[in-house]
Amino acid sequence: MAITTIMVAATLSIGALNLLDRFAVEGVNRQVDNLAASAVDALQKPLRFNVVNKVDEIALQTLHSAGDNATEALVLGKDGAVLSQSAEEGSALMTLATQALESGVPERAESGRLVAYPVLGSPDGPAFGVFAIASSYEAQRAVVARSVRGVVFLAIVVFTVMMGLTLLLLHRMVGKPLTRLSDSVAQVEQGDYLSPTGMDQRPDEIGAIAKRIDSLREVLSAGRTSEEERAALLDIQKGVVLTMGKALDRLAEGILYHQIDDRFDDDNEPLRVNFNRASGNLHALVRDVAKNAEFILNNANRMSSASHELSQRTETQAATLEQSAAALEQMLNTVKSVAENTAQADENVQRTREIALKNGSVMTAAVEAMDQIQDSSKKISEITSMIDDIAFQTNLLALNAGVEAARAGESGSGFAVVASEVRALAQRSSEAAQQIKGLIMSSSEQVQSGAELVQAAGTALDEVLSEVEEIANMMNGLASSAGEQAEGLNEVNVGISNLDRVTQQNASMVIEASTTAQELSASAKELGGLVGRFSTEKDKPETHDMAKKDQGLITGSDRAA
Repeated sequence: MAITTIMVAATLSIGALNLLDRFAVEGVNRQVDNLAASAVDALQKPLRFNVVNKVDEIALQTLHSAGDNATEALVLGKDGAVLSQSAEEGSALMTLATQALESGVPERAESGRLVAYPVLGSPDGPAFGVFAIASSYEAQRAVVARSVRGVVFLAIVVFTVMMGLTLLLLHRMVGKPLTRLSDSVAQVEQGDYLSPTGMDQRPDEIGAIAKRIDSLREVLSAGRTSEEERAALLDIQKGVVLTMGKALDRLAEGILYHQIDDRFDDDNEPLRVNFNRASGNLHALVRDVAKNAEFILNNANRMSSASHELSQRTETQAATLEQSAAALEQMLNTVKSVAENTAQADENVQRTREIALKNGSVMTAAVEAMDQIQDSSKKISEITSMIDDIAFQTNLLALNAGVEAARAGESGSGFAVVASEVRALAQRSSEAAQQIKGLIMSSSEQVQSGAELVQAAGTALDEVLSEVEEIANMMNGLASSAGEQAEGLNEVNVGISNLDRVTQQNASMVIEASTTAQELSASAKELGGLVGRFSTEKDKPETHDMAKKDQGLITGSDRAA
């Protein structure tokens, strides 16, 4: 008991020490995490603007705030350069800081003793640098150790005093009574069932044990009396066991119709009746099992034949699916080629549409030019009319001049010649104007006809452009339909492939089922052989009558119960 108490106390003490140590470690980690978070907030602007002195100041201030709970601090820039360092190059803290800079998330090592926080400009922004710090648990553990030593010393003193008092009380209250009980048990062992313990009046557990010992004395005394009666019944039991042994031997030899005809005593008679009934039930059961074994064998043979035929059909189906998959694959390739050609044709139609658009623009410009030419012809016609009027006026003036020259006589003869020449010139100008006017009118009509033709050509080109646009839309829809058809055929091909795979699996399962049916047939044959080892000869009439009589006895005993 003392050893158990010591072990329990030691276990609780170790658990308490571990708990205190864990509390100390968690407290240091929590303090260092808070300081590191504050340092990360303070380092955002210095790291962003690369203020090395401020970075070093914040790192040293954080290390000083941690006191003895932190030993090392390290600050890296966004390029991995060391901006503040109280750790050696290549240390574990340097490696952890480099990992945090690369991952952009806080990193921890050595169960949280080493931590590295990336300094981020925003939650999703790039890291400006890394602040890493190494914790030290020794100071807190020293404080806990000093407190524990005082508590352990006081516990040892109290435990020693309590153990001494406990041992003294146990000796007086338990040791001596247990010695007397041991003596009483020794008397019982020697066959003395009449001497009492003398402590059955005690109200504690010792008194209860004494009462149990006295009761045991009485039971053992009564046992001596009943032992002789049991010896007398033993001979009867031997006869029953011998008869039952012979019957069971016959049953073990496979003779299931054997019955026990000789009656037992009243106490063991139900045993004989139950054996006869069990033998009869086993006889009927084995007979039914033999029939069912033959039925299973026939069904297993039919199942094996059907499984074999199903296996052949499944293999044929698998071959057909494989051929279908190959044909579908070839069709898929053809549809893909058609889709590619349709896409190429769509591109050609688009280029034709662009060319038609350009020609439409040119035709529109030609129509506008013809309109301008027609306007210019109208203006030239007006000019020729004006020239004709001028020639007419000039002719009148020349005629008047001729009249005046005739009146003047010889002195106006020179002027008359000039007037005659002016009239001839005016006449020729009028005729030339008339010719020019005729040419202008003919040219205007031709220009008008050309404008109408160009207008008709523009209208026809617009219709061609509309048809090309419709063809382009149709080709685009055809390309989309060909692509969708290719995708649909691809999905069908995938489905056929999956169906082929499932069919192959079904073929494997059918082969397994055929094998299982053959094994079942073999097991049914083996079961028939095992059942054949039993003898199920039909009961004799007198045995059948005895079984009915036995059933009547069982029914009567059940009613009596």
